[in-house]
Order: sequence, then structure tokens, then C-alpha cells
Amino acid sequence: MSAADAVPALPAARRAVQLSPPTHPAFDEAIGGLVAAAQSTTLDGPFVLNWHQGRLYHESVVIPEEAHGQAAVSEAFESRSIESLTLSPEFGNADALGLVEVLSLRPSPTLDVQAELNARGAHAVTVAMLEDEDDEEREERDRQRQADRAMYTRVISALRRLQQQFAAAGSGDIGQTVPLVAGVIERLAVDPSAVLGLATIRGASEHDLYHSLNVMIYAVTLGQKLGLPEEGLSSLGLSALLHDVGKAAFVVEDQAQREPMRLLHPKIGAEILQRAALEDPAPMLVAFEHHMHADGTGWPEREEGYFTHPYSRMVAIANRYENLTNPSDGSNALTPDRGVVQVLRESSSTLDPFFSRLFASALGVFPIGCLVRLSDQTVGVVAAHGEDPLAPVVRLAYDARGAELDDPAEIDLSTGDVRIVEVIDPDALRLEVSEKL
Repeated sequence: MSAADAVPALPAARRAVQLSPPTHPAFDEAIGGLVAAAQSTTLDGPFVLNWHQGRLYHESVVIPEEAHGQAAVSEAFESRSIESLTLSPEFGNADALGLVEVLSLRPSPTLDVQAELNARGAHAVTVAMLEDEDDEEREERDRQRQADRAMYTRVISALRRLQQQFAAAGSGDIGQTVPLVAGVIERLAVDPSAVLGLATIRGASEHDLYHSLNVMIYAVTLGQKLGLPEEGLSSLGLSALLHDVGKAAFVVEDQAQREPMRLLHPKIGAEILQRAALEDPAPMLVAFEHHMHADGTGWPEREEGYFTHPYSRMVAIANRYENLTNPSDGSNALTPDRGVVQVLRESSSTLDPFFSRLFASALGVFPIGCLVRLSDQTVGVVAAHGEDPLAPVVRLAYDARGAELDDPAEIDLSTGDVRIVEVIDPDALRLEVSEKL
């Protein structure tokens, strides 16, 4: 007898005990059915049922949701915080009756399931209870999330001030951004998934500010993958953050200025940064070169044989990916996985092939922020990567019925048989991905 066949016997017995007196034939029949099912499944040793995030498992195999009795047993486990139930080969009538009676008790925080089983003589039944997440750990995770978002907001505020200074006077205090860039890089070294999650934040207005910061995050992620030292990451980060500084000379909302801004902002940005007299020439070069393509096309025009700075080629990739997944022109955004694929496609022409492959490796098959449907029909957001690129950690957002989860849990796809079956466009669900990370 399989687990899927044995599971229905438990809710059937519980229902009979609740509805029928012990002298009723249905009572004896239900208890006998549970004993027979247990003895059949323990012929080769103990029978173990595990519960994890709404799913029942037997020997790492998920018991289908549509299996008879699955929903009732899953609910009984979840409401009583039971992680696993083990039936020994000695399972008999007393064990069956004790188990059914305990699972009929009203769930409460003080319910000691194992003690209740022992008190009823159900010695062939053992349970393991779910451990509540430590409150301090939960508070620390929430605190760090708030700190990360505050860091992101500080950079946006600094960029806003800088943009206003450039627009008014053609120069600004670039030094204020240096420690902020260092803070992002430091955080990236500790928790790259959290920082990449910040790059999913979308501004309802001031698109260019959010774009610049997100490009910086993607660029330093690429630089980290390349193995750049701290000094190199700082230079790359500042260069990426300021790559569009030339747009401060234009009114972004003015449609008549859109095309001149597109073509002229690299040159104007380089002039602004040249006047700033930075010791590091990289920001000026990146501002000037980030639209120069690897195949010689792009703008501004340059002499044949002109070779762009490596940081310019890296920022060009980060810039392209951000534009693909978060376009400012009203075009349809690509999902993160398709954005990576498109970057790889363009690596044969406009984008540097080596850095493009490295970028794809850094972001993964399912980049942080991918909204995915799992094989159990739950939906979540890729929150972290592990050793298996096809099995990331997913933060669940919707259950299998499509109901939004109030307290999202995380599932590591490298453990168990659940897998990603589809990447979903968040716009289709009207979901703000950053709110789930």
C-alpha cells in the first residue's frame, strides 16, 4: 500500500470517532481500517509522514494535493505544528485510537501532542514538532531589510541633490556619493541577494535616479564576479552611478528634448565630470563611452581602433539589462531571465562577449526578483541562489489556490522535489516584486 493510499485512513478514522459512539460498527471499521493501513505501510520499517509549507511528503516524495485525505491531514499537521509523524510496525488498536483522539483535540499553543499520545498509550506513534522561528531572528531580518531600504533611499536622495546641483550650476558635490557607494559595496559582499533584491525597486517618478542606482548595483555585482579589488569596485560603482549625469542638462519630461538628450548626454556628462577634476578618470570615461558598442557602432562616434575602458563595457551591460527589465519608454519589460538571455544574444554584436557571459553567470538562470510558478502551483519570488542554478530559494507569495500569503515563507528548491515550471510577468498579477523581497 502506498502513502497516498494510507493517508485517507487517518481522516476517515478521525471523522468516525467524532461522529460515532464506540459501539457503532462504523467506529470499529474506521479504527480497523487505520490499523490495517498502518501495518501495511510499516512492513519494511517505520512509516514517516513529513509536513513542510503546506505539503505532505513521504520519503521526499510529495503526496499530491488532489490525493484523498491529503488536505485534511495537512491541515491537522499545520494547525498543531506537527512536522513529522512516525508509525512503528507495532502500531495497533490502542495506537490508532490514541492518535485519532489527539488529532481531534482543539489546537492550542499549549497542546503537547507527544505527551497526549503517550497518555493514551499510543506508544507506536511519535511526532516531531515544528520549531517556531526565533523572534529575535525574525526581528533581525526585518531590521536588516529596513536598513537596506534606508541605504537605497539615501543614495537616491544624494543623487537627487547632485542632479539639482548639476542642473543649476553644471557642477556638484560628487564626494557625498563616495561613502554611499562604499556602503552598497560593503553590503553586497555580505549579502549579494539582498542588494540585488533592492535593484527590483521601481520609482513611480524620477525613473532616471532609480535607473542609475540599479545600474550601479548590477555593475558592481559583475565587478564582484570578476574579482575586482575593493578599490576597483569603488571606482566601477561611482562610474556606474554617474553614467547618466549628462541628462541633468535636459528636462527629461520634455518630449522635444528626448532625442537630443539620448544622443548628447554622454558628451555632456563627460564634460561635467571633467570639470569636477576627479582623481579617478574612470567616471568621466564611462559617462562618455557607455553607449559605444563593442562592434564599433553606438555613440558618440570615435576613431577606428578606439578601445573603450573595461568599466564602460561593464556598465553598458548593466545599463542594457536594466533598460530591458525596467524600460523608461513605456515598452514592455522583459522578465529577468529573458533579460539575461537578451544580453547574451547581444554579446555577439553590441555588448562585450566576455563580460556578458560573466554577467549572466553572476545573475543566474533565474535572477533575484524572478516571479516564478512552482510545480505545486504556488507562486513566489526568487530570493537567493544556491549551488544548483535551477534550484534557488523562493519566497512564496501566493498559495496553490492563488491566495496571497500574509506571512510569506521561503522554500529551498534544492531540497525536495518542487521545481520551477514557469516564469511569470509580475504585471500580469499586478505585483510589486520588491515588496516581496
